[in-house]
Amino acid sequence: MQSGIVESYALGLATPEEVDEFEQLLPHFPELKEALSDFEYHLELFSIDHEIPPPPGVRVKIEERIREMPDVRRAYRRGYYRRQHAEYVRAEVTDPYIRVHKVWRTWFIIFCIVSKIFLGLAIYYFVEYRHAQGEVLQLQRQLDKTQGASGGAGK
Repeated sequence: MQSGIVESYALGLATPEEVDEFEQLLPHFPELKEALSDFEYHLELFSIDHEIPPPPGVRVKIEERIREMPDVRRAYRRGYYRRQHAEYVRAEVTDPYIRVHKVWRTWFIIFCIVSKIFLGLAIYYFVEYRHAQGEVLQLQRQLDKTQGASGGAGK
């Protein structure tokens, strides 16, 4: 740790041999892991404290250089990147109705029909449940009466 291997490894300045040796030692020595983590944390804090914003216009130059690449140029010609820089056009609405593609309209109709079927089934089973509950109460009353009549005759 005194040799500076942790710092060299974290900065990517270590030789391949040093990297192999460090990575072999890393799982066996938790203090190495801790030292590496501490160095990376302090390096990040240092970079945040001393960051310098790029000069104005760098982003535009980078975007121009990227657009010069052949693959990007073809995609740009097809219109993939034009949407980002396009101006908004005011659309005048002459039709008060919303037009929907026929496929969506069909799916919406199917959804409405299926939801009505499920609603009908839910109501049907709710009514059946209430009816069965009423029958159970009626049978319990009859059972109580028969038990009360047979219990009173035995006394």
